[in-house]
Amino acid sequence: MSYAPPSPPPYYAPPPGPVRKNSGLAIASLVLGIVALLLSWVPIINNFAAVLAVVGLGLGIPALVRARRGTHAGHGMSIAGLITSVVALVVVIATQAFYSEVIDEVSEELDRQTSSVTRDAGTEAGDAPAEEDSAADVVPWGTPAQVGDYQVTVDSVELNGNAIVAGANQFNEAPTGQYVIAQLTVTYTGTSEGNPGFDLSSVFHGSDSRQYSDSECSAVLPDDAMEAPTLNPGGSDTFQFCMDVAPAAIAGGQLSIEPLMSWDSDDRVFYAIG
Repeated sequence: MSYAPPSPPPYYAPPPGPVRKNSGLAIASLVLGIVALLLSWVPIINNFAAVLAVVGLGLGIPALVRARRGTHAGHGMSIAGLITSVVALVVVIATQAFYSEVIDEVSEELDRQTSSVTRDAGTEAGDAPAEEDSAADVVPWGTPAQVGDYQVTVDSVELNGNAIVAGANQFNEAPTGQYVIAQLTVTYTGTSEGNPGFDLSSVFHGSDSRQYSDSECSAVLPDDAMEAPTLNPGGSDTFQFCMDVAPAAIAGGQLSIEPLMSWDSDDRVFYAIG
């Protein structure tokens, strides 16, 4: 007898897996992230880049969630979109801080040069009466004068405040020159509220024709201006400003108090320093 070989079992193809959809969100997130990164270095335009980066983050997060669930493709693109958007935001913040610092430095240098040119022009013209008027306008200690929205009295000026600064805070750094400390008593005469530590600025005009502002002095003082309270109309406070001045420029120098946001040199008031 002959035996026929058994027939092979029938072949059944495995059922097809779920079809993953294309992820338009991942693509959009990547494109926006790349564009934002390219524009993040450009001044002013990088404000628009920040908006694009935020939108790119908003699209990339749900795209990544869908890709991990397996319902959509674009896992790598969504991650790339998130990374480029985050990097673009970081670059925008860093570049805007840098540009702001550069603008401030240029503005300060222009102010110094303008003051120097004006002073030199008066000297060349032989304007001796103007110097006499300036000396007559110097306010003595203990005498109040109106500076912006404040009535300001200079209580004292310490021309060598190194020991005071060193004793005020152990983390205070030694001056590049010599600390000059001005103590003020102010009364707010405005109609809303005032922050004198921020609204006012103290400047030492050295005999070397340079200005030394309290904004360049980072030392913490015993009664620091930055700790001055917010004042309502009629409110008063006493606090201190410090300036880091070249020692050789102190003798013959002048002290002025002026509104911080004023661009008019006529708003500054000169006070006696001795």
